[in-house]
Formats: sequence, structure tokens, C-alpha cells
Amino acid sequence: MKMIPIGIYDEDGDALCLMKASDFSDRNYEGIQLRKTKEGMPVIISQSRKTAPLMWKVSYGFSQIFFRTFDEAIEFCGSRGMDMVKGKRE
Repeated sequence: MKMIPIGIYDEDGDALCLMKASDFSDRNYEGIQLRKTKEGMPVIISQSRKTAPLMWKVSYGFSQIFFRTFDEAIEFCGSRGMDMVKGKRE
């Protein structure tokens, strides 16, 4: 994970707008989408770089949930109020 400079936030005090999903990529998963919980904590939707029955992963806090399709991952996030990060860096 890449580090962001301390003290740089958007006008709402949201540091997530300075990150992008690919900042959370590793050798096994590619970060595809950045979201946040109602409390403002990061949520990452990642796709497996290898063929697997459950290709999609949603990571938040200490939890990781796996899904077969991207649509299932999006539906999970939407049902729990995990919104897209606005003003995110691309």
C-alpha cells in the first residue's frame, strides 16, 4: 500500500479522495473500486489476478468477503451503505 502525505485532505476532511483503488493492489489482487463505509473507512473491491471460483473480494476493516461476480460485490456494498468515494484521484 502506498502512503499518503500527512495533513493533506479535501475540504470535508476526507483523505480517501487522495487514494485510488489500485493503491491497494498486490501480487494476488488488483484494486478495482474504492468505496467508504458510513463511518468514512475505506472499502476496496478487488479482482483476483488468478483464475478462481470467487474472483472478487470486498475488503473493509478486518473483513474480507469473496464473490463470484462484480455485480454481487457491488450489490453487497450497496446494501450496506458503502458508497463510492467522490472526488477520488484517478
